Amino acid sequence: MIDSRKAFLTAVRAFFLFLLSWSVLGLQSALAVKVVIACGAVGIERQLCIEGAERWASQTGNEVDVIATPESSTERLAMYQLLLRERHDTVDVFQIDVIWPGLLHQWLLDLTPYINDQDAFFPNLVANNTIEDRLIALPWYVDTGLLYYRQDLLQQYGHSVPETWHDLERIALDVQNQQRSRSPDFWGYVWQGSDYEGLTCNIVEWLVSADAGNVVNENQEVTLNNQAAIGALEQAAGWVGQITPSEVLDYREEDARAHFESGNALFMRNWPYAWSLGNREGSAVAGKIGVTVLPRGDNGQSTGALGGWQLGVTQATRHPDEAVDLIRFLTSEAEQRRRTEHGYLPTRSALYEDPSVTGQNPLFEPVGRALENVALRPSSATDRLYKHVSRYLSQETHDVLAGRKTAEAAVESITQRIVDKSLGRYSVQ
Repeated sequence: MIDSRKAFLTAVRAFFLFLLSWSVLGLQSALAVKVVIACGAVGIERQLCIEGAERWASQTGNEVDVIATPESSTERLAMYQLLLRERHDTVDVFQIDVIWPGLLHQWLLDLTPYINDQDAFFPNLVANNTIEDRLIALPWYVDTGLLYYRQDLLQQYGHSVPETWHDLERIALDVQNQQRSRSPDFWGYVWQGSDYEGLTCNIVEWLVSADAGNVVNENQEVTLNNQAAIGALEQAAGWVGQITPSEVLDYREEDARAHFESGNALFMRNWPYAWSLGNREGSAVAGKIGVTVLPRGDNGQSTGALGGWQLGVTQATRHPDEAVDLIRFLTSEAEQRRRTEHGYLPTRSALYEDPSVTGQNPLFEPVGRALENVALRPSSATDRLYKHVSRYLSQETHDVLAGRKTAEAAVESITQRIVDKSLGRYSVQ
C-alpha cells in the first residue's frame, strides 16, 4: 500500500514537473524574438557572420536571420539608405563601412546608453562612429594602410626599415639604382595613385603623418590650406618618375600588389589583405616580405588610413535590446579573437597585447601602432558632403602628382570648392 502510494506521488510529481517544463519552454518561446542582420556578401566574410549570429541565437534562445548584402559597397549603401529612410523594420542590424556614419547616423540608434565598455575599443574608432555625441555603431573589424618591404633586399644592401618618408626616399633610390642592373623594371615604391577613393586614403596618410591636419575638422573648418599639407603633396609628387613609376597614376590596390609580387619593387603601400596573398605559394616574393607602419613626416607620427566595418542598429527596430545585444556579442573579445584566425583584425586594443593572438600574425604589431594615430578620412566631419570632399581631394591631388598643377594651387582650390559646396556652412581655419 505504501509502495503504491509512493509510486502515485512520484508519478504526480513527474507530471507536474513535465507541465512546469512545458510552461517554461512556452514562456521562453513567447519571449524569444527574431533579429535580422544584413552582413557579408560572399565567401568567408558571410560565413563568419552567419556562424557568429547563430552562436548568439543559441546562447540567448532568440532567432536570427542573416541576409546577404550586395558585394559592391556602392550598391550596399544604396540598399541601406532605402531601408533606413523609409524606416523599414525588416532589417535590425546593419554592417556599415567606416566612411558611412556621417551619411547614415540620423537613422541609427544611439548606442551610448547600451554600451559600458567603449574604452575597450581604440578611441579613434569610437570617435569615427560618434556623430553629434551619439555613438551610432560599434567597430567590428578594421583595416589600415601599411608599408610592405623586401626584407631580403634591405639586408642585401645594408639598409634598415625606414622610419620617415625621407628615409624611404633615400633607401628606395639606392636599392632601385643597384637592382636596375639585373632588373631594369625595378622601382623603389609603389602605391595607389589613381583618381579614386584609394588615393584619398593615401592623401590623408600623408597629411596626418606630416601633422598637417585632416582636411576638415569637427568644427566644420577647412584646415587643408597650410604649409605642412603643401609640403606633403609636393613630396609625394616628387616620387613619381624618381622612385615610383609614372604608371602608378593609374594604380589601385591590385595593380600595386601585382607589381610588388612580381619582384619589381622594394616598398609597397597596401592594406592588410596583401600579407597572406604575397606569401602564398607561387608568389615571387613569398617568404621575403616584411610589414610595418607607414613612415612619418619630419614633424608628425606614423599613421595609416582607417578602413573596416562597423555594426549599427536602425531606429525602426522593434527589438532594440536584442539587436544591440547581438552587436555586443559580435564585437565581443571572444568573437573578435575567433575571427583573427581567418585574418580579420580586431578593434579591441587588448587583443593587440595578447601574445596568443599576436604571435600568430606579424600584422598585429604595425596595425596596433597605426591605430594609435589612425588617419581618419573626413567622412564623419563632412556628413553627406563627404563624397564631394573625397572627389575634390583625389582629383586635384592627381593633377599635382601628374605635374599639371602645383600643390599650393591644389590646396587653395580644394579648400574653396569645399566651402562653396557647403553653401557657406564651412569656414576656413
